[in-house]
Amino acid sequence: DLFEEAFDYLPFACLVEGHVLVLHGGIGKGDWDLNNLRNVRRPINDKALALPQNKWLLNILWSDPIEDDFELTDSEDGSQLACKVSGVHLSPRKDQAVVFGWDVTKTFCARNGLGMVVRSHQCKLEGLGFDVMHDGMLIRIFSARDYEGNGNDSAILSIRKSDLDVPESDQDDLCRTTSLGMVSLGTVNDNETVKLTARVQGFASLNKRA
Repeated sequence: DLFEEAFDYLPFACLVEGHVLVLHGGIGKGDWDLNNLRNVRRPINDKALALPQNKWLLNILWSDPIEDDFELTDSEDGSQLACKVSGVHLSPRKDQAVVFGWDVTKTFCARNGLGMVVRSHQCKLEGLGFDVMHDGMLIRIFSARDYEGNGNDSAILSIRKSDLDVPESDQDDLCRTTSLGMVSLGTVNDNETVKLTARVQGFASLNKRA
């Protein structure tokens, strides 16, 4: 019981260099800001998360981004496509949770001075351990390889100042790089522009060994 109670005190997110927001699920409706998050009082348990005023916190844990190519249509004006990949919609995953589109991510990042949102929470059957989504402003990272027998790859994300050397990881049959994504970020820290590089490295499922 004490172990479970410890989760009531954990932070909901982490801010890297004031520019990259890392969380478990997503941004939900995106109608909150970083100061709201800083002012959350803990402990906060499942009962508290179920309250209407805390719905935005529940969505930090359980919301999902809409895929960029979700249910493409052949409509001439693109209106059907726009309504499926943008905006906020109810999630099939959990009561009160939502899915959010690229426009929500873009607006949220602009309002909070962010260059990227990093989230996990979503394992894809035989998928890569990461996705770069929403015009490069959102990355999904899933670090558990072969999760529940899904045959999925895993991935890790490292964020470094761009002027630092990035060593190559040792590779073998059990832990080899399958994908690499590079995203250049810029942030202002103490009146000095700091360039950051996000490096995504994927590792193959054990079922995909040559």
